[in-house]
Amino acid sequence: MNVVKSNEIPFATALERGKFSNKRKSLTTWESKIQAGMWELPAGKTSWPMHRHFVTEEALYVVSGRAKVRTPDGDTVVGPGDYVSFLAGGPAHQLVNDFAEPFVYLALSTNSAGADIVEYPHSGKIASSVGTGEKRTRYMFRAKDQVDYFDGEE
Repeated sequence: MNVVKSNEIPFATALERGKFSNKRKSLTTWESKIQAGMWELPAGKTSWPMHRHFVTEEALYVVSGRAKVRTPDGDTVVGPGDYVSFLAGGPAHQLVNDFAEPFVYLALSTNSAGADIVEYPHSGKIASSVGTGEKRTRYMFRAKDQVDYFDGEE
């Protein structure tokens, strides 16, 4: 058993770049098959570029505040007590906090394989990654720059 007293852990900046910003408290180790973290999305900010995972399944449970879950089908406002899940291969998504207060949520993800493919539809990028934590290696490329399977082979 592992007990984490999340109220005793300060939020740490996870991302700060233009309109993108969020803070995180890690609740699990990278060895865990279920990853969990408490996240805070400041007012007026967006969590990440819109994306969808092809291997990793994600979910969030809203603790406080409100935000919009943006998908290609439109925006859905969520608030305290709401649970949202994103199946692997499902629609692209991102969180947008257009409200006056911080949006705090518990995020969960599963990826016991330690590998993933992520699509960023607005920018036309594809990311592949292998490994977890500090041992993770990520490869980013534009989908339009794909080469033939035998390119460079004899």
